[in-house]
Amino acid sequence: MGLFHKLFNKNNNTKISFDINLNSNDNFDPEEYARYNEEKIMEFKNRYDLTTIEGIQSIPISEAKKYHDGGKSVVYMPEQILNRQATEYKKENKFDLAIECLKKANELYPYSFYAYQRNNYERLVDFMILAKRFDDARKTHNQLDIEVGTRLDELKHLQDYAEESETESRDSYYYRVIKPNIDEERDKEEYYWLLENIPNIAPKSFGGYRKMKRTNSDNYKKIIQEVNLCGKDLSTVSFWKNIN
Repeated sequence: MGLFHKLFNKNNNTKISFDINLNSNDNFDPEEYARYNEEKIMEFKNRYDLTTIEGIQSIPISEAKKYHDGGKSVVYMPEQILNRQATEYKKENKFDLAIECLKKANELYPYSFYAYQRNNYERLVDFMILAKRFDDARKTHNQLDIEVGTRLDELKHLQDYAEESETESRDSYYYRVIKPNIDEERDKEEYYWLLENIPNIAPKSFGGYRKMKRTNSDNYKKIIQEVNLCGKDLSTVSFWKNIN
């Protein structure tokens, strides 16, 4: 099992790649590995009460800083534990606790040995949408644009690197990575707008919305008609700027 990370340092425009391959050690014991991870996870959960907002908020930045060498596994990094806990709370419909876990994870990301992309930070926004906390989602999304940078800017940096390292042409990278991302972000803005403004006609999932849009299904055509009745064009609605 290998874990490959591509890191991009926005401060000095350096790119680093490394590979952590657990199979490179002939003496690797998967049972021991799992036991050690579980032990470290339980140490963290016993130290901090993840069942309360106050307990989650009490987790200090020093927790992320203590593994300056990456530890033996990414699995027991505090930000990873918090992400998995958020997923469990989502399943239980406990969005206040899930959102608090992701807020804390976002605070820890910059101090982790491991690199995290904008999509990792944006998970907090996605959970706020699921919780119907639309204003909070907008505010957080726009703050991340400023503090972390946009996903598009991140991809453009990687496009520059692909060209400089001669691993891929600019055009190839654009059509393979950037253009699909632009299309997805546009679809997401439309879907989120529907969830906030006409939730009764919005599909249950973003994936479902993308599928019906891609196939131009009858249900999608009905959505277009409903939006038009509101005096809007779905292809130009804005969710992030709150222009209703």
